[in-house]
Amino acid sequence: MGSMLAFLPFRVVHAPTAWVGRAVAWLAEGYRTAPPLERALIFPTWAVLRGLFIVGFVLAHVLHEGARRSLAQ
Repeated sequence: MGSMLAFLPFRVVHAPTAWVGRAVAWLAEGYRTAPPLERALIFPTWAVLRGLFIVGFVLAHVLHEGARRSLAQ
């Protein structure tokens, strides 16, 4: 039970970050095959979601390491 609670913050951040990562990959694929006008529309959304993914990725790793350390003590 303790390990479940220790990793709960990590899971709360990791799950949405994974979905955002999938959206970023989907937008990147569309960007590669899109005409110039559509590229101009896709890029801002992709850039914002990419930044959000990076922040979530780093935060998830920090929370995971914190949970591992708290269980090791």
